[in-house]
Amino acid sequence: MRTIPLLATTIISFGLTSIAQAQGQKIPEYKGTKQLMEGPYSNNLDAASYFQVGVKLYGRRDFPGAERAFRKALEFDPYMAMGRYLLANTFLQQGKNQLALEQYQIAIALDPTLSQAYYNLGIAFYKEGAPNSAIAAYRQALSFNPESADIYYNLGLALESQGNQEQAIEHYQATIRLDPDYGKAYYNMGLILVEQDQIGPATTALRQAVRTQPKLEKAHYQLGLLLVEQGEKSAAEESFREAVKVDPKLAPAQYQLAVILFEKGELAEAITRFRLVTELEPENVDAYRQLGAALTANGEYAEAVTTLKLAVQLDPYHALTHYNLGVALQQQEQYEEAMAEYQQALSLSPALAEGHYNLGVVLEKSQQREEALSSLVKARELFAFAGNEEKVAEVDEYIKQLEAQEKLVDTQETPEVDSPEIPQMKSPEILEVESQETPEVQSTETEQMESEKSEPERGIRDILPH
Repeated sequence: MRTIPLLATTIISFGLTSIAQAQGQKIPEYKGTKQLMEGPYSNNLDAASYFQVGVKLYGRRDFPGAERAFRKALEFDPYMAMGRYLLANTFLQQGKNQLALEQYQIAIALDPTLSQAYYNLGIAFYKEGAPNSAIAAYRQALSFNPESADIYYNLGLALESQGNQEQAIEHYQATIRLDPDYGKAYYNMGLILVEQDQIGPATTALRQAVRTQPKLEKAHYQLGLLLVEQGEKSAAEESFREAVKVDPKLAPAQYQLAVILFEKGELAEAITRFRLVTELEPENVDAYRQLGAALTANGEYAEAVTTLKLAVQLDPYHALTHYNLGVALQQQEQYEEAMAEYQQALSLSPALAEGHYNLGVVLEKSQQREEALSSLVKARELFAFAGNEEKVAEVDEYIKQLEAQEKLVDTQETPEVDSPEIPQMKSPEILEVESQETPEVQSTETEQMESEKSEPERGIRDILPH
């Protein structure tokens, strides 16, 4: 079975964006009384004061300010476990993972019952590419909180990063048992099932992902790809539309939606969406190829030529791009340029029957009849070999006209010869749902056409609460 391109696995869910959640209790506000200043974490008044400032700044997501406040608090009381823990959180939020690791470990040494520190320690290890250490930390966190869906989810992600897919699935299933609306767990499980070629269960998992988390645009997109693979184009179109509704800048979904619309003949909308993809991904050669093909099919030949020339600049070795550029030029009666493009296409793909056919047509237009007949004969051979009898008959009829005209020219008569319609343009391989291999979830949004989109690596991409 062809490989389905997989978008990045979603991010680990965090429990550290809320201070109250991270501490497991409400932080008392500083009211100016000795008791409240001391709080439950330090008997040092200065430490407690700076601690409260840090809490407020953290709550406002001023992480550098919170870091400074917690550092100051720890100068007065270096043994305050919660201060170490919250300082580590500020580091993690700022991407200072090594510093976060140090502070979480100190916090745990000061207070081995600080369960949330084990959880965030696991996150920091995972972000630093140490899944074994992350797994150990998560398991310790789970011993304190065995009913935490988030811990099971992150543990599943870490196990999956080691290639332990079955264990990862078990932990995603445990996540779902604890929280049946945990859409990311369905999504990640669906991606694993795709890798295992279990398309039916994968489709079910992704349907659950979008049901429980309708704003998870990547799940809509992946579901759309699976539905295309199964020939359910209408349902796939709906999934891609949902994906771009959530995120209009999700270029792979815009691209796939445009491909389906192109196939349906809804050219105006397809062109609009292909144009958007070229704006979002200016180096996406497939988007230019498809846009050029759609413009040509819609009779917008001048813009098609400009677009396909851009595609050629990005990849000069793609035969069908040269072929389609030749078609657009031919439609504008720019026969010499069209001829050059067909010849380039045939140098790259000598068995391209349509290329030989169209080259024969433009050669005849350029009064190079002998060369035209040679190209048409070659086209006929290739169409016959492919079993395309309709094209064989079309070529035979055209050759007869040319031969008849040649005989009449020999007798000094010059009747008009009706050139056939330019053969139906062949759009750049529209596409089977095919993509690059997906090593541990490779992430390139290559889809039907092998466009090189940017599926980020599976793993962490932001700090998000579940």
